[in-house]
Amino acid sequence: YTVPFTGTYKLEVWGAQGGGSNQTETSSCAGYGGYAYGNIKISKDQTLYICVGGSGTLSTVPDGLSGGGYNGGGNGHRNSSGDAGYGGGGATHIATNSGVLSSLASNTSSVIIVAGGGGGADDSGGDDGSGGNGGGNVGGNAKNAGVEVSGTGGTQTSGYSFGQGGPSMNSGADQGGGGGGWYGGYGASVINQMGGGGGSGHISSNLITGTTGMTNGVRTGNGYARITFVSAN
Repeated sequence: YTVPFTGTYKLEVWGAQGGGSNQTETSSCAGYGGYAYGNIKISKDQTLYICVGGSGTLSTVPDGLSGGGYNGGGNGHRNSSGDAGYGGGGATHIATNSGVLSSLASNTSSVIIVAGGGGGADDSGGDDGSGGNGGGNVGGNAKNAGVEVSGTGGTQTSGYSFGQGGPSMNSGADQGGGGGGWYGGYGASVINQMGGGGGSGHISSNLITGTTGMTNGVRTGNGYARITFVSAN
């Protein structure tokens, strides 16, 4: 996005949903993507680079990897019986340098704003694993039968890795991948029927104090970004 006028702009980003069913169900469901916003003063002709997260997917074959969504979603795993483990959702971010979020690990000051992606679910029926919601300062932990389990969410300082959600850690099980984010959530790391953690969001100090905020778990489907011109001062 090439800035057309010098002035103040509102940046809004939504992370992508992890793979799996929506949260109208009582048991296993996907983690939803987070939301972050804030105003920034920026000069004409400055270029902003936007990466919009993609939803996690499900392997089309038994005993296969379920792809994490674009921009950092971790891979899930579908077991040999065909039980579903979904990939995590990708983060959405805006930066002054191009590239997916994980590629900016050595240049984090270029990242202006991030919304974390949701963790992928294990969705094989019954009280199986739900993915954690994307953030937010801290991504949500995965749950099994309503209890938080391994598959923890990313924070402002730690997670699976910068910009990347973790993969399912048990190649023989049905498990969800972690959501992408400032720090990605961890993939499920114990036995089957576990979801992945949500990725964290982030707001840089370049945004105007008092205009910013973040919310966990609001976005279904793919991520989204919006830039709105506020004023010429």
